[in-house]
Amino acid sequence: MREEANHEAEPTKRQWLGFWSMIVQQTQNAFNDKAAQFLLVPLAGAVGATVFGMGVESLAGVLIALPFVLFAPLAGWLSDRFSKRDVMLGAAVAQLLILVWLWLSVLGKRMDLALLGFFALAVQSAFFSPAKIGINKELVGSKHLGFAAGIQQMTAMLAILAGQIAMGFVFDAGFKQGGGSEDAAWRAAEAPLHVIMWFGLPAILMAWIVPRTKAQGSERLSWRTGVAHFTHLRELWSEVGLRRGSIGVAFFWGFAAFINIWSIKVAKDLTAGGEGFGTLQSWFMAAASAGMVAGFGLSAWLLRKRIELGWVPLAGVVMTISTVALAMIPADGALAFSRVDGIAALFASLFHPGKAAFLWGLGLVAFSAAVFLAPLNAWMQDHYPAAKRGEMQSAVNLQDCLAGILAVVFVELGTKLFGLRGTLLAVGLGCGLMTWFIMRLLPAEFIRTVFDVIIGTVYRIRPVGLENLPEKGGVLLLPNHVSYADAFFLSAASPRPIRFVMDEVFTSYPVVRRFTEFFQTVTIRRDQPLEAMRKIFRALDAGEVVCFFPEGQLTRTGTLCPIQPGIGLIARKAACPMIPVWCDGSWGSVFSFERNRYFKKWPRWSARRMCVAFGTALRQGAVDPLAVRGALLETSSAALAGLGAESWQVINGHQIGMVNALGRRGTIHALRDDPARRVVAGLFDGFPRAWAVKLVLHDSFNPSVTGPWIGGGMLQSQIPGKTTTSTVCYLFCDEPNVGEAYPCLAIEGRVIAMSMPDPPCSTEGGYAPQLGRKPGSWGRLLPGWHIRDGVVHGPAAPPEGLRLPDGAWLDEDGFLIR
Repeated sequence: MREEANHEAEPTKRQWLGFWSMIVQQTQNAFNDKAAQFLLVPLAGAVGATVFGMGVESLAGVLIALPFVLFAPLAGWLSDRFSKRDVMLGAAVAQLLILVWLWLSVLGKRMDLALLGFFALAVQSAFFSPAKIGINKELVGSKHLGFAAGIQQMTAMLAILAGQIAMGFVFDAGFKQGGGSEDAAWRAAEAPLHVIMWFGLPAILMAWIVPRTKAQGSERLSWRTGVAHFTHLRELWSEVGLRRGSIGVAFFWGFAAFINIWSIKVAKDLTAGGEGFGTLQSWFMAAASAGMVAGFGLSAWLLRKRIELGWVPLAGVVMTISTVALAMIPADGALAFSRVDGIAALFASLFHPGKAAFLWGLGLVAFSAAVFLAPLNAWMQDHYPAAKRGEMQSAVNLQDCLAGILAVVFVELGTKLFGLRGTLLAVGLGCGLMTWFIMRLLPAEFIRTVFDVIIGTVYRIRPVGLENLPEKGGVLLLPNHVSYADAFFLSAASPRPIRFVMDEVFTSYPVVRRFTEFFQTVTIRRDQPLEAMRKIFRALDAGEVVCFFPEGQLTRTGTLCPIQPGIGLIARKAACPMIPVWCDGSWGSVFSFERNRYFKKWPRWSARRMCVAFGTALRQGAVDPLAVRGALLETSSAALAGLGAESWQVINGHQIGMVNALGRRGTIHALRDDPARRVVAGLFDGFPRAWAVKLVLHDSFNPSVTGPWIGGGMLQSQIPGKTTTSTVCYLFCDEPNVGEAYPCLAIEGRVIAMSMPDPPCSTEGGYAPQLGRKPGSWGRLLPGWHIRDGVVHGPAAPPEGLRLPDGAWLDEDGFLIR
């Protein structure tokens, strides 16, 4: 199979145009829908309309949710049986006709007919919803689904809440201007409804622009279709992931319905349902809309690379805290917003703690709820069976609306039993329980997301070569191994989740063992290599991305350790792409051996640049330790190039700082007149610029001066034959002495290889000691260089490369032999 077969085709311009047209249509549709519906809520309050003794604000929640319950199977069938674009077009036409009905009803002062139109709008939404949500993947594919779902939710919620908010202000202004009479209330609703009616026309045009997608289902319509509620729910719940995801989505919509109705009741309680009720309700909706739109907007950005479920429990924690906090904030200060006059007074009120605290709290609750929903929604859309997307979405809508109806009942009963504040506290407790439940289901995703946030704050990680990583199917990643945090760096850079291979010896620590269970780590034993390989192959056959560190240990020199010989056997048996990966920039973190210790050092907090490069897949059948080494070194050049340094001197200086030779932010010494200062520009110019290193010049060599010395033949001539000091000297010359000096190689000003002191290394667990120098060599090849046919290549080299000295070659340990 060709590698390209694992990659999903990018959406065409026509498909992107269709997606954005759909977004415009659903935004217009949602605004019209909610604007019309929420004109009727304050209108009913003003004319004293009730149904079965229930206020219209509570009845509205039932009327909006009921069609999703009654018509869910039929709506799902329609969306699967026909092109979703045609269903969307029909829904746009239906909405226009219903808006005309509503306008005529209000014009004739018939609240019963207006409420029938209210219900008809909800029916139209029930048929529109599975089509507009199901078409996302058909237009943009899985790769962009997280972004698409976030944008769709953001714009839909913005339109819904904008419609509610705008109509509260418009109705109140017209009602007040008309003198507050019953006739004034009807007139205050009729005029904006007439305008909204004409707003239905653009939605029809946008639906027409969306490309017609093919019908996915083939089931014929029968009487059973209309009553297949439990059949569809059973199919939804038959897959454990969809079942759990749908419960989370339903919880959000129940929570959102509760907050919506609860905040309206707070506004009604503060104003006694009289003048200012519509305005205050609109301010509460404005706070919720701002928070929710911001939450969905952030989610679209967070999910732009991949759908990450770890945001769900993280958002749940914030939901719980903010909901409980909102219950503690007095709401009466917000009354000032029903009397705000002028922009200056508005801004003063928004930042007045006593007046705006309740609004800010409501906004935070809505913000966290949006971040809670977006990943779940995107994941669900990506995992629906293609032929049943509409059916599955309708089943989800059914659950959502049942949750909304339960929320209405809970608001009515809870406020009577516990009051407004006590009811919200109970919901906050429910958020905490749901979050705890989700954390138990998604511990690995939650921990990975927390670490991604922390790592993203400290490191600016740039992935390159992602086109080399197949989007589907088993993949074996072969990265370099620099630090204990490499797993998190790689996870942050990869658009696909990764399973890591770990030596079982580390699971003797309880914390490590718990982590391996959370992340489904493939644990292996060195004394059972065949069983270890079977575990790896099972994960690859299941289509997972498996990460195997071919060095078998962390580097203590910063350079590549010897590749383990077992890689050849793995390569011969693994029938999947093998991708070399290089992480440039992790040397120097507290998790690496920089400064000759792990962890036990002060971290150097700064916005560190890091590049993770995914190289070209290794050719099947020709993989051995030498081939893996060559591929990794070539990928290290790609990672270095991805950092985008402005000059070869700085690039080479960066390379020097990536090995355990010269310390960063320290001091280096050299002879004032040494010609090496002009010959090795990458070290004397680029290294200090890249790593804030101080260069001190001397007239002659002084062995009592602490710190490393750098030079060429002149420095070599002044070094005593046998020195008893701890002075370290790095020599760039044709015939370096080996005594207390460390031979290095530079070509055309670029440092290619450096010897260095042997790092302290534990031999526990069967790990061989790592060497910093080897007799007869110029030292270890620096990361960022790769050698092909005796020529050194890399981003710091000229286009034609750098010719190695005659007879020089790279051995299996990474030393450049003279």
